[in-house]
Amino acid sequence: MLKHNVELLAPAGKMEVLQAVADAGADAVYIGGKNFNMRMLRSDFNFSEEEIIQASYILHEQGKKLYVTVNNLYCDQEMNLLADYLFFLEQADVDALIVQDPGVAWLVREMDLRIPLHASVQMGVSSSEAVNLLQEQGFRRVILSKNLSLEEIRSIYKHSKLDIEYFVHGDLCISHAGQCWMSSFLAGASGNRGMCRKPCRWPYQFRIQENAVPEGFYYWLAHHDLCLYPYLSELVQAGVSSLKIEGRMREASYLRHIVSIYREALDRMAADGDAYTMNEEAWSELQEHRVRNYTAGSLLGRTGPESIGYDGKREPPFPTAALPLTPILRDLSEDKRDNGIESSLDIPIISVKVANPEAAQQAIDAGADRLIFGLENLRQLRFAWNEESLQAIIEDACRKEVDCYLELPRIVTQQERSKMNNWLSLAEKVGADGVIVHEWGSFYYFTRHTRIDVQAGSGLNLCNQKAIDWVMEQGASSVSLSLELPGEHILSALSAVHPLEVYVQGPLFGMVMDYCLPGAAYGVENHTSCT
Repeated sequence: MLKHNVELLAPAGKMEVLQAVADAGADAVYIGGKNFNMRMLRSDFNFSEEEIIQASYILHEQGKKLYVTVNNLYCDQEMNLLADYLFFLEQADVDALIVQDPGVAWLVREMDLRIPLHASVQMGVSSSEAVNLLQEQGFRRVILSKNLSLEEIRSIYKHSKLDIEYFVHGDLCISHAGQCWMSSFLAGASGNRGMCRKPCRWPYQFRIQENAVPEGFYYWLAHHDLCLYPYLSELVQAGVSSLKIEGRMREASYLRHIVSIYREALDRMAADGDAYTMNEEAWSELQEHRVRNYTAGSLLGRTGPESIGYDGKREPPFPTAALPLTPILRDLSEDKRDNGIESSLDIPIISVKVANPEAAQQAIDAGADRLIFGLENLRQLRFAWNEESLQAIIEDACRKEVDCYLELPRIVTQQERSKMNNWLSLAEKVGADGVIVHEWGSFYYFTRHTRIDVQAGSGLNLCNQKAIDWVMEQGASSVSLSLELPGEHILSALSAVHPLEVYVQGPLFGMVMDYCLPGAAYGVENHTSCT
């Protein structure tokens, strides 16, 4: 028998799809409204308010649940309409909200709403520390990152108490969820705001030092689809309580078949207990009706070349293109150049990320107010900061009244969580003034275990004042705004009373992924080209 109840959660983009997946055996269905969700390119696949009310009634009559995705990132100009929508959803008696933006959590509390919150996969929850943060803030469930291994899922379940939801079937991004800005930078449409133009599904020519090897264009980033049907028993035993199928843009015929196969497996698992085995015929049916080839994702190991559809033969058509690059260098008019700064305003400090001791010394000499030392192991830098090298620079910086911050890696998974203690010890030994964190596990650990400054980094994708208020309440000393905020929204956020940082120059992260592209293209001996 199952050691806990396991929910089968299916998507729906239309009313007929909702009824189809419910009839096929889904215990719960998740949908999106016409606004405020991560699937904004097809309005015909989102529910009107009248349809949401109808969907809630239909599912509740069958003893099933309805979850609504409010999993976008929001700017300050949208918050009033968002508040109205949240009030409507409570009146519609939906069973939970799936959210990415902590500003939504702040709003729900501020409005005294009683709708349970589920942390979206877009929050990139990868450790038990991140789960515990969300539990403290009243979340009922967490949808774990798709980039975790089975052992990491099991460990998170052991060290936390929230219900765990995990994707078992559907599209799979090459990037860590919430850590891809390629669509925004290349096409002017944010993937984190529901407008992804799928640049990971474009063909590219791979070049190193002007050489294109191999010749031609390939789908270097086109991940196979996720299918964990062969591993359902292992996931349940690891502590997953909700098995989620992706596909809110899919038609009823496609989803009905998939849901029925997973329903049959869960029913047999409940009946057969330890004697459960995978239905080989059902597995063959899934293979036969696949869109792309299947992969187990990161469940059994990190993404490798075997999980990529390089030839693009199974890529569905998707109309998309990049925008022309905006020129960076341009003349400023006289009235802009000569404005100066009002004497009553605070002068912003200049923070500089430095790659090695020589760069650090140059930044100090040039007048930097703060040095940032990245602890991410980027191979192209050919230098890694350690206690000795940091100590020497920080002592000199301190004498010259220059602050020093350690920047933690953008991704810290459950198997890497022990490093948090090492980083804390390093920060204290070298006398760092603060740390910069980019994911929720590190944020939770450092705000609870140290008194040095903790800056909420750009990897947390903070876009509005309520989200900023949320992290400041949790112990942040300052906030670095999302890299995707357009100018007018940056100005709005800067009206907040909290210390804010804006990134003004330097290389941008396009996406954060486990997959080594140069290694896949040229073999493991070429990993030195990785970034």
